[in-house]
Amino acid sequence: MYKIYKVTTGDTLESIAKKFNTTVRELQDINGKDYISFGEMIIVPNNQNDDWFDTYIVQKGDNLYAIAQKYNISLIDLLNINGLDKDDYIYPNQEIMVPKKNVKVIITKEDDTLNSASKRLGMNTEEMLYQNDNIYLLPEQLLVYKK
Repeated sequence: MYKIYKVTTGDTLESIAKKFNTTVRELQDINGKDYISFGEMIIVPNNQNDDWFDTYIVQKGDNLYAIAQKYNISLIDLLNINGLDKDDYIYPNQEIMVPKKNVKVIITKEDDTLNSASKRLGMNTEEMLYQNDNIYLLPEQLLVYKK
């Protein structure tokens, strides 16, 4: 799972990697470049999800659609939070992230507004802003709501 980070004064790939518990190589790979610039928006791993997600171990006979239904998440959102494509296979003992009980997630779309995103989450805009540290409303941003 990923989130958007705005590069600030003094940031380096090394300092950002340390901040987000990742490597410089991973940052370079997910952003498709070897350098960053002040004010730029980059993609960083979101490794701070303990409050929002559990790990699910895929069982023999599981499929993504059934797992999505079980955890009350859309198939598309389940695919996105796990970096999977609709044509990807899952295998027994594979780990995937699923929302914790009472957590609702959406992945923003190109035309989302604060109002439309909060409605999709089933909450008011103020609650959504309170529960999500940074909202840029760029396509494919993860937003969460804990009931």
